[in-house]
Amino acid sequence: METLRSIEWKVGGQQGEGVDSTGEILTKTLFRYGYYVTTYRQFMSRIKGGHTNYKLRATAERTRYHGDFTDILLCFDKETLEVNRHELRPGGIVIMEEKEQDIREEDGLLMASFPLKKLATELGNPLAKNMIALGITGGLISLPKEEFFSFIEEQFAKKGETVIQSNKAAVEKGYELVEQYLSNYVRRLEKMEKGDRLYISGNEATAFGSFMAGCRFLSAYPITPASEIMEWMSANLPKVGGTIMQVEDEIAGITFAIGAAYGGARAMTSTSGPGLALKTEALGLAAMSETPVVIVDSQRGGPSTGLPTKHEQSDLNHLLFGSHGDAPRIVLYPSSVEDAFYVAAEAFNLAEQYQCPVYIALDLALSMNRTTIPSLDAKRVKINRGKLVGAEEAKKLGEFIFKRYRFTEDGISPRVLPGTEGGVHTASSNEHGEDGYISEDITNRSRMVEKRMKKILPARLSTPFYISDGDADVILLGAGSTRGVLEETQAKLKEDGIRVGVLMIQQLNPLPVEELKPYLLGKKVISVENNYSGQLLNWVKQHLPIHGSSFLITQYDGNPFTVSRVYHEVKELL
Repeated sequence: METLRSIEWKVGGQQGEGVDSTGEILTKTLFRYGYYVTTYRQFMSRIKGGHTNYKLRATAERTRYHGDFTDILLCFDKETLEVNRHELRPGGIVIMEEKEQDIREEDGLLMASFPLKKLATELGNPLAKNMIALGITGGLISLPKEEFFSFIEEQFAKKGETVIQSNKAAVEKGYELVEQYLSNYVRRLEKMEKGDRLYISGNEATAFGSFMAGCRFLSAYPITPASEIMEWMSANLPKVGGTIMQVEDEIAGITFAIGAAYGGARAMTSTSGPGLALKTEALGLAAMSETPVVIVDSQRGGPSTGLPTKHEQSDLNHLLFGSHGDAPRIVLYPSSVEDAFYVAAEAFNLAEQYQCPVYIALDLALSMNRTTIPSLDAKRVKINRGKLVGAEEAKKLGEFIFKRYRFTEDGISPRVLPGTEGGVHTASSNEHGEDGYISEDITNRSRMVEKRMKKILPARLSTPFYISDGDADVILLGAGSTRGVLEETQAKLKEDGIRVGVLMIQQLNPLPVEELKPYLLGKKVISVENNYSGQLLNWVKQHLPIHGSSFLITQYDGNPFTVSRVYHEVKELL
């Protein structure tokens, strides 16, 4: 019997048919079996109907990409086979829901049809067809059925013993079908050692990192693919006295957060592209009033409502430039799920140290898809509230009106919270003097603009970019979720004897120009981006003279890159 150390599996059907839950059960079972898992969900922007699928890749070694191929495809409808057939690996297996049983080989594939719903009905639970299908999958890879059973017992504990036994019987049925009809196609997925790991999405990691950094207020409006951040916070913030507000719109989302931050709470709001556009005016308020606030933008296909449930990286220009006037902001973009945790935690420090809005950019592939990561290190989370002045220090100044916007050498003014003795002050969205009162004095105006714009220049994440093999003459440049694809492309090229480096920028603004120079100047730079115009490369070219040595690979069809495509396009450019 062939032994496997990895498997790529996909389930598809109509939205509302339990596709996601089916995928999650197998993913969590394999995670517990010791495998690193990466997932990707394709779904329509509707409550029910339309093709949806869930991709799982389980590997012995860690990966950050869900894979190009499929070894086993589970089809709950005919459309699933039509849409996903091209991904099937030679020798792949297709399990189909059909009225009649049929086992045959076709074009190098095993096509196995079973009347899953009918079989489930005979077991007394028509809803358990998905569990039969999971049993078939488990039988095909020799996964001990007890692995499913322990998960079922936990998953359905609140629904009672009858439901548990019903689902176990359905899984058993799947194993029986394999034994009876597919025994010649059984392979063995090698058991792995379990490690100290987490199974978590980028959204969950971002929310968790914010929580650990002391964020105690979130106001937001539900929007795909960012809503999971609000859901995670609503489950956990109240446990520590924090507050979450599901507000009436995106404008309220950011203005409530600004108000909470002004009052002294570490506060954030989360959204996606259309919501980001609505929040833009208030971004200026935070910049002008020098109020620290964190804004998460989980990107999806745009513009307008665009592709609400599809992947894209096309909000960078808005994050970097969106606002009227010169509005300083720090823009961060984690390149992995674990970095989403650490970057989110640091974002609150940067917001308070530099008294400005901080954006955290995510993208759908990074936001919504869970993966295995090493256990997170809470000791790395440090809290720095910047120039926050207490009552004693404020009183020593002896000012009747505290100069909230006083000019300082580094441009950062001492900050005092409302209600602090000796800290009476005015904050304004209009241009103002050091005391906060409105001022149109031309000298003051110029100095205030310079103060706000220059103060953020020294801001640095502890890891502003990730670099692998930076000495290579060719650098693959990217941001966000493309890291997994670029790393695997790098490894594939290495097998061909071709050396390339991978550089993922995690701090887009202020761009760490001097630190990046050794890795980009004099190199062939190939930027790989999920947008039409090459927004990342254009931003880098504004700071570094790489115009004659840089190239662009883009994709904007709503899907992440595949390794195959990037590999072939990079080879053409070399």
